[in-house]
Amino acid sequence: MMSAELGYLVWSNSADVVLFNLIGVIICVYSLYIEIKKEKDPKYRAACDFNEHMSCSRVLTSKYSHGFGIAEGLLGKKHILNSRNCNMGLVMYLANLVIFFTLWEPLSSSIMLFCAASSIFVCIYLAAILAFVLKDLCVVCITTYIINGCLVYLNYQRYSHPYLLRH
Repeated sequence: MMSAELGYLVWSNSADVVLFNLIGVIICVYSLYIEIKKEKDPKYRAACDFNEHMSCSRVLTSKYSHGFGIAEGLLGKKHILNSRNCNMGLVMYLANLVIFFTLWEPLSSSIMLFCAASSIFVCIYLAAILAFVLKDLCVVCITTYIINGCLVYLNYQRYSHPYLLRH
């Protein structure tokens, strides 16, 4: 008889949830670094700037890098929802880690699945902006899309199989 196991990608479901959220934090911090560095020095060339059509710094300093390009028009430049996209991602990944380690199941898996699924809608919107408006290929952006996709899978496994979670 086979023992049931939560789906995972690298080590185990729990380790992978932590791993992908930590990678998300690192990517967001790197994005923030690029944005700040580029604002201070317009000649700055990030490691992920390969050419004029593969430039993460061009994407990360575009109008779409704050409030997903829509918050300023709706809420104003100084509104909290018009903050940098990477800051919002950083909050989500850190909140997921806090939720993972502090809340009990099934509440934690429900909240984390909601966050991950919501992020997919944002990823689809930003990927469309990336491809059709900016006509760029941003390695940092695509990495976050992959991370968020992995988190949807991992959190769905936790949510749909609560009896397999260790308490």
